[in-house]
Amino acid sequence: MDYIEEALGEKVMRRPLQVKGKVPLFLIDAYEMEQAAIGQQPCLLLSPRGQLAPISVIKKHINRVQGAWPMPVVLEMPALSRQRRQTLIAEKIPFVVPGKQLFLPFMGALLQEKYGSEKAASVEKLKPSAQMLLFYFIYHKNAPLYLSQMAEKFGFSAMSISRAASQLLQSGLLSQHKDGVHKVLTSDLTQKELFENAQPFLLQPVRKRVFINKADLHNDYFLAGLSALGEKSMLNPPNTPVYGATKEPPNTAAHLIDSETQCELELWRYDPTLLSGENCADILSLALSLGSVRDERVEMEIEDMLEREWGNNGRWL
Repeated sequence: MDYIEEALGEKVMRRPLQVKGKVPLFLIDAYEMEQAAIGQQPCLLLSPRGQLAPISVIKKHINRVQGAWPMPVVLEMPALSRQRRQTLIAEKIPFVVPGKQLFLPFMGALLQEKYGSEKAASVEKLKPSAQMLLFYFIYHKNAPLYLSQMAEKFGFSAMSISRAASQLLQSGLLSQHKDGVHKVLTSDLTQKELFENAQPFLLQPVRKRVFINKADLHNDYFLAGLSALGEKSMLNPPNTPVYGATKEPPNTAAHLIDSETQCELELWRYDPTLLSGENCADILSLALSLGSVRDERVEMEIEDMLEREWGNNGRWL
């Protein structure tokens, strides 16, 4: 840990950690674990033995480890992609890449190498058009995507599609090359890896929630929220149905008054049915829209829904 000592001026002590019987065997197989002290601050060091897991899995692993040893957990790795670094920082997960970067939020420390002319730091959140383009790319299993096809698909101008692509390139999520005169978007990541890496840039698709009379429902509305999740999982539909729209209709209410005659209407920043191909929000946008729901059953169903999209079996398949 000479890198930390040189960077922070703190003495680092480390020793093997007795893990047998403390954590599950799969964690022992996945990580080399050590106990350390950075100055007066105790912590645990986890060094992945193989490929680094997706961010959602890493967070669960850290929670399991902290259940046995309640102290900060630091990932130690010889290398990290820029996208992975951004995601770990966004999720406030401490890590060290010796000689290159360290992120120790429990000590208020962030030191990193410079990236020259890269513009990723200038991208905060994706525009709706860029997010739709990214999700379309993911749904098509990260196959090379010809931009010339997208304007007609989404009903956007060629300029809007070009700007959306530029934002995805600036974020570092996708790369671009040319096939003759055609611009083509590509990625070396899997669908799941790309979605995980995109988390810091993703836009909450729902801008507002209101209530309308059920009698005012029409075909322009689509299933959204927990109603859409109920369609795609084993979760029971909510007592108050949830629909979505891109434009706010007249005669909306800010609060639910009568669950028998009203339903909830989410106002979306973009039309997710262009991605789903049905009268229901698409899976990735739906997962984002429900990201603030703190219900274990909902979280499990969202995780299962995403795993099925990545090609892994969910609990109920």
